[in-house]
Amino acid sequence: MKLTILGARGSVPIDRQNNELFGGATSCIMVETEDAVIFLDAGTGILGAPEYKPGRKVSILLSHPHIDHLLGLPFFPYLKQRDLTIDIYATEKGGLDTKGQIDRFISWPLWPCTITDYPAEVVCHTIGSGCEISGVKVDLMESFHPGGSTIFRLEHDNASFVYATDYEHTDEKDAELVRFCRDTDLLLYDGQYTVDEYDEKRGFGHSTAQHALSVMEGSGARLMRIIHHHPTHSDEDLLRMEASVRTDNISFARQGETIWLQR
Repeated sequence: MKLTILGARGSVPIDRQNNELFGGATSCIMVETEDAVIFLDAGTGILGAPEYKPGRKVSILLSHPHIDHLLGLPFFPYLKQRDLTIDIYATEKGGLDTKGQIDRFISWPLWPCTITDYPAEVVCHTIGSGCEISGVKVDLMESFHPGGSTIFRLEHDNASFVYATDYEHTDEKDAELVRFCRDTDLLLYDGQYTVDEYDEKRGFGHSTAQHALSVMEGSGARLMRIIHHHPTHSDEDLLRMEASVRTDNISFARQGETIWLQR
């Protein structure tokens, strides 16, 4: 699998000179195999998707429908492609199935059309357990986050990674997450806050890079990238935060970074 970090910013997109290193686009990870292109979340990072090339199945996995994770969907370039089917997968949130969550956002009067009005055909799937997308195995774990969020584990050709965005650590959830991440090749972990910030914002549904270390150590994850950077954190802030945990296998995610996973 080839992963490209199209967006690693949390809460709201930003565009400032002192955020060029880590980027300002909100959550979106692009996963590529020979047969599939899978986007994890549809934040503004999805606008950076490369030109569509026919022949691979296109899918989107949505962790949850908070706006920063959906904001790029109305502008997703592939929606302009006729004769293309885009499958969108999510779990039920707030009593709404996947299409209901999207329609709550992409509809009149907030938007002049619905998701089914685009040239591409969009098929929404509401899942409650794992699934398979073109040979990629997808497993689910419910996060601890206001309104709920889904953590995904993707496996293909004996390689795997876990996407744990919008996650707040608790003893019970940590034990579950450690099991879920067991021996994964890559852990993408929400480290939005510094330790001091987290003390003031317990219950907001996010974690710290320091706490990520214990999850990585307990699970045996081989690599880790910290994601969902706070919108007020500049490049200098993030470099300073990164320095406190950085090793050859641990760093803060940078927009545009590519990671190859193979065994």
